[in-house]
Amino acid sequence: MNSYVGRLVVPTLFSALQLPYIVWLYAESRKVPVVGIFYLAIIAVVAWLLGAVYDKKQRTIELLKDSEGRYRIISKSSKELLNSFNEVIFKTDEKGKWQYLNPAWKMMSGRTVNESLGLHFSKEIDKTSYHRILKAFANSFREGKRYFRVDIKMNNRNNEGSWVEAFVKLVYDDGGEFIGTAGILSEINERKHAEEKLVSLNEHLAITSSKLSAAAQLAAGIAHEVRNPMTSILGFVKLIKDGSENKQEYYDIIFSEINRIEQILNELLLLSKPSKTEFSEKNLIGICNHVLTLLETNAVLNNIQIHKNFDEDPILIYCDENQIKQVLINLIKNAIESMANGGNIFVNIQEKDHEVSIGILDEGEGIPEHSIQKIGEPFFTTKSSGTGLGLSVCFKIIENHGGKVFITSERAKGTKIVCVFPTCKTNEKKEVPFKIMNKFSENKI
Repeated sequence: MNSYVGRLVVPTLFSALQLPYIVWLYAESRKVPVVGIFYLAIIAVVAWLLGAVYDKKQRTIELLKDSEGRYRIISKSSKELLNSFNEVIFKTDEKGKWQYLNPAWKMMSGRTVNESLGLHFSKEIDKTSYHRILKAFANSFREGKRYFRVDIKMNNRNNEGSWVEAFVKLVYDDGGEFIGTAGILSEINERKHAEEKLVSLNEHLAITSSKLSAAAQLAAGIAHEVRNPMTSILGFVKLIKDGSENKQEYYDIIFSEINRIEQILNELLLLSKPSKTEFSEKNLIGICNHVLTLLETNAVLNNIQIHKNFDEDPILIYCDENQIKQVLINLIKNAIESMANGGNIFVNIQEKDHEVSIGILDEGEGIPEHSIQKIGEPFFTTKSSGTGLGLSVCFKIIENHGGKVFITSERAKGTKIVCVFPTCKTNEKKEVPFKIMNKFSENKI
């Protein structure tokens, strides 16, 4: 009924206003003129139409009021919902400046929403995460994707890093123009810590596995190496038993051979024995000599000669001796395995500008160009029976010692790996070695 109020009220009001005029006409002429009736009919129609317009306007106003009420309810509910999230809801413009952040932002970043609005998002994250986001943006634009996920590390006000998973949606206008982003930031510190523990455990298992594998592969060479001194010892013991002269000289030879056997066995046990990481000042030349002694027989059995090109003067580095030995054993063992038909391995050591470089050059098959960039990645290997963990472990050890790795290779000519470590002086105070910020290696061909 309310829908017809105007169409009922306006004509009724018109009729009430025109009634005296009709009565007067009738009183004067005892009849109503045709023209007057026609005029009154037109006025009645106009009144009806005006009432209809009024009704329509009233319905529009009621709808607007209803929509406004619903909008206020939805707006209030949406605001309460956004404010109740523990995750950060955000929106940025096309330049990457924050346009909207919900209250959870303060808990995540340590800054209020008003402090961050209008600032570029890069001010809240570390440099590595910033480049990771730029790469994800580039990939999304290139592949035509409208969203992407990426793990980033945010720096809060106390400079404490917090790991966050960002779900980012690219926003475009009706014309296809990029106008900004919207998305969600979720804290994933527990997940990241669990992943780091898992990675650490995998690295420990990989190091142990690599040690046992190296020990097993060296068994044949060590058996041969031990057999020769034992033959000499048995021969001289027999001479002494038969009463030969020059017993003191025989004793010296016997003890020399026993010491050699002991040295070889100690090196083998060192490989298979799990040990705690302990950094101390060590002589790199002595470490290299021990490793080369251990691998020399294995190389000879494969028709390979190892050539040393370094002085015997001590070069001191701050390291874990067992881990450095493991690195050198793996690198030289890989060089041996790359030369199925024999050849030469050259080991060079040079010290310059508080750094020492160890170069291992082989005459093997070389590394394909498409594979050299992947060298050191976990589970990547060019061997048919390899695990892909050996070099990954080696490069991680080098990185933890503040070192760098450079790889050059040429097909059918060989591969050269250079490991660079910082040296130390005896009068310097020793600290835990720094970790290099860049990737562990720079690969060149």
